Amino acid sequence: MPITSADRSRTERIEILSPEGVRDFSIPVDLPADQLLSLYRKMVEIRLFDERSVKLQRQGRLGTYPMILGQEASQIVPASCLKPKDWLVPTYRGQGAYYARGMRLRYSLLYWAGDDRGVKFPDENNDLIFAIPVGSHLTQAAGLAWGEKLKGQGGVAMAYLGDGTSSKGDFHEALTFCAAMKLPAVYIVENNHWAISVPREKQSAGKTLAQKAWGYGAFGVQVDGNDVFAIYKAVSEAVTRAREGHGPSVVECETYRLSHHTTADDAGRYRGSAEVEAWRGKDPIARLKIYLERENLWDADKEARLQKDAAAALEMEIQAYEAFPPPNPLDMFSENYAAAPWHLIEERAELQKILETKTGEENLPVLPPAEGRFP
Repeated sequence: MPITSADRSRTERIEILSPEGVRDFSIPVDLPADQLLSLYRKMVEIRLFDERSVKLQRQGRLGTYPMILGQEASQIVPASCLKPKDWLVPTYRGQGAYYARGMRLRYSLLYWAGDDRGVKFPDENNDLIFAIPVGSHLTQAAGLAWGEKLKGQGGVAMAYLGDGTSSKGDFHEALTFCAAMKLPAVYIVENNHWAISVPREKQSAGKTLAQKAWGYGAFGVQVDGNDVFAIYKAVSEAVTRAREGHGPSVVECETYRLSHHTTADDAGRYRGSAEVEAWRGKDPIARLKIYLERENLWDADKEARLQKDAAAALEMEIQAYEAFPPPNPLDMFSENYAAAPWHLIEERAELQKILETKTGEENLPVLPPAEGRFP
């Protein structure tokens, strides 16, 4: 599926499942029923997690938290198109993408409580921790894609970014390199219409954000970001193009951030309630539920069971998160170097003495051997 001159003349938009749950069967999508149901369950589960996380933050049991309400489809579906050994590099609003790849929610909670032990992914996965600086991960994803091309085993690197990030130089540098080298990279633009308080129309004069890809020789497509079928079709095809050596793709998922930017934000200060309510009518979970019910794949009993099971599983994750013992301050010196330099060895020893004096504990880790290899 190489890029043709006809492709470069336009940026396609894919819409398959309407907000009313009506599917356009004229557009083929290879998405079996069991996989579709799995995506629906994950979307419901991550929304429940999102809602509960906000409450935990308001109760003082969690730090600042970035909501994904309304973006469940653009979070869950793209990551589900990857193999475990493909690279995933999401944004800080990426807990849905991590969850789609099997990350335990207790670790997501731990991270947003300010504990770096929350950076724990399934052992079989190639998942990277997101970067808080906006856009800095995009060139890193290009480097990962380059590594996969050199290995020649069909691996892919996928990175997420927001609409605001598409205006940053990192995005354009990454696309320049990926397209010139025909790297197996897929960039998912979650266009949620608001880069904190800056609206989409002030980010770019372009009709779409996906069309930026064509100027660099990459493939670009825009999809309804609340439409599971459209996202799956576009992203799975982009991943296939990457695996087959046809270079990078940009998939713009037009969605909407129904909640605040984070729990430290008040979206009501820069946007009106009418806009938010209009987008609530395009809810990705609601429209998929309607479709599943019409196809006799879902019913009220299954929904009640899902809600009950998801709530119970989430409660176990919260309990596990809150049961973590306090972190050892000495761990800040670990895993920074293959062999720690002398000044870190001295600083760690000094901190250990302070901790022993103040706490009286005798079970703190002893100073490592002279070569300075910290655990």
